[in-house]
Parts: sequence; C-alpha cells; structure tokens
Amino acid sequence: MRKIKKLSLKKVITTESRKDDVIKVTGFKVTPLAAKPGSTVTIRMTIRNVSEKLLKVVPWQIVNNKKILDCGIRCGLPSGDSFRITTTWTATKGAHFLYGDADPKNTLKEPKIKQFNNLPQGADVKVK
Repeated sequence: MRKIKKLSLKKVITTESRKDDVIKVTGFKVTPLAAKPGSTVTIRMTIRNVSEKLLKVVPWQIVNNKKILDCGIRCGLPSGDSFRITTTWTATKGAHFLYGDADPKNTLKEPKIKQFNNLPQGADVKVK
C-alpha cells in the first residue's frame, strides 16, 4: 500500500499565503481623471506589508509620465499593517499617465515574480 504524503501549510510564512512576498500596493486612486489646466489632482496610494516581519524601510514613489512627483520612505511598518500616501499635482494640458510604485529599486529583495503587485494599474488623466 502506498503512503499519501500530507501537505503542510506551515512552511508558508506570509499573511496572505504568498511565499517571499513582502509588500503590495492595495489601492491607487486619482481624482479627477478629467481635469482643467491649473486644477488640483489628488493621488492616493495604499501599501501593505504582507510579510510576517516588521519592515524597517519601505520606499515608494508616485510618477507622472516617467517624472517622479513625490517619493519617500516609510519606516517601521509592522506585519499586516498598511499606510496611505496622498499627494497632489497641478494639472497641465495634455495626456498624462500617473502611477505609484512600492519599493521601486527592490531594496526589499523580493523575487521578480513577486514584484508585480508593487505597481498599481495606474490612471490616465486628460487635461483639456
């Protein structure tokens, strides 16, 4: 008779069952999506620690058409906790693509396959 091997989930060490995953962008919102030149556009991004460890530093950035609008580092983020960044941009005429990025230079050493959730979908903003 053949023995059936039991699978153990104890080896998975993250809060969302994603081995080696460290952080995740859980929210990204831009308002308004159709703006007038000179108006204020608000960008919000939420980042969550999905590991079981306290993260000493979590770098982030918010970008408009490859130009960094705002960036920083969050220090001391406990396991399972989130933080929100809110920044504004004064709209200029044209088409703009805004996105946020958690750990843009991979200082947290996530495997490449786990880095995709560090980027939100982003948003197109048209300013007429």
